Amino acid sequence: MGRKLDNQEVPMQKTVIFVAMFFATAVFSFAGGKAESATSTAPQTTTVQYAFWGNPVAIGVEDDIIKAFEAKNPSVKIEPVVSGYDDYHTKLLTLIAGGAAPDVMRIDSYFFADFLKAGALREISDLIKKANINLSSYYPEGVEENSHNGKVYGLPWGTAPLYMLVNLKMLHDAGLSLPPMNWNWNDFATMVKKLTKGSGPEKQYGFAIPLQNISSILPFVWENGGGLFDKSRQHFTLDQPAAYEALQKLAALFSAGDMPQDSLNANGDVLARWFVNNKLAMYEGAASDILNLQKVPGTEFEAIAMPNGTIKQTTVYKSNIVGISPETKHLNQAWTFLQFLRGPSGEGETLYMKAHRIPPTIDNPKYWAMYADPTKYPKLIAQNTTEISDTYGRLLPLRAGWLEVQQMLTPALQSVFLGQMSAESAMKAVAPKIQAVLDRAGKK
Repeated sequence: MGRKLDNQEVPMQKTVIFVAMFFATAVFSFAGGKAESATSTAPQTTTVQYAFWGNPVAIGVEDDIIKAFEAKNPSVKIEPVVSGYDDYHTKLLTLIAGGAAPDVMRIDSYFFADFLKAGALREISDLIKKANINLSSYYPEGVEENSHNGKVYGLPWGTAPLYMLVNLKMLHDAGLSLPPMNWNWNDFATMVKKLTKGSGPEKQYGFAIPLQNISSILPFVWENGGGLFDKSRQHFTLDQPAAYEALQKLAALFSAGDMPQDSLNANGDVLARWFVNNKLAMYEGAASDILNLQKVPGTEFEAIAMPNGTIKQTTVYKSNIVGISPETKHLNQAWTFLQFLRGPSGEGETLYMKAHRIPPTIDNPKYWAMYADPTKYPKLIAQNTTEISDTYGRLLPLRAGWLEVQQMLTPALQSVFLGQMSAESAMKAVAPKIQAVLDRAGKK
């Protein structure tokens, strides 16, 4: 899952803008030089388009996977369709609306319901049954977020928590120990205040919380007994006391100076820079954030559960889907590639683990042995991820209209943190607008 992100991916930099044409040009140029001799001797190949998001590091491992697949399947050519995360889904929907849907596509679970409603994903339950794929091989959160009404629409990718990332050096300097997995709001708030010190450019902060993603505030709302929607996901409930009281407590830490003033709109790269420079002690992060932090020598940190207390399940656990377009003209080849990429016995998971791209989506100790090096930080990630999955993890209440709800909620939350409105007033003011979105979008 990822945090916007993860989780399980947070938004990436817009470093790459649809490089499919680059790959296509490279192939064309290579083939063009041998056009005359290749015409009669080259075996016929099928081109399968594969859409995904990522930065240069991510594209590297995807390229390795594509090369490995093509080596085993020389009659199939994989054409990447890739973008930075921020505008990836918008571009993908544009391609789909224009009748140019990629054959295989990765979709963040935030938008699964919207893509499903648009008819953009083929049900693959029949293919899974025919291939004898055991869905219990995957972590259950991943399968659940790839299914609707008992039907499966893709295979999981990046099933993982949105962790609380903790700067161990800052804890040590403040005379504090790593919090236990079952810490609560009071533990968290006390630690944030103890970790905040100094002034001006040298000031250190205990915590930062960007407000662009609903997933950043929900752990604290859940810990206080509140929720975003009711159980049916048909009614907005952040305007209820348990929810807006949690938001007000968070805003109080911000107004007290325990969070950076410019953190409300900060992206993952900014938070990571503060973190590795020991200006920020804690923030919610996804697997992609961990990968970035590990690239900075000397960064000592851990990934633990979000504050919980009486209500244990407060850590967002999310996945993503890799599915097949119902419009594909190359179903067999697309399915062969999807099995290689995400199947329990495919090579994709192994290559992802060796690149430390994402934590294991397939529940198998051998993958954790590849991904998690117990001599490198975060040293406890394997056991903590398993514990979060078993005890502290919680899926987001995803449904159609999620993005629109998030866009409406962000400015309302900012008004609370900036002291312009109380949490109660802000949530009650935005509630009718969000409810209208839910009613218009229909059932989850």
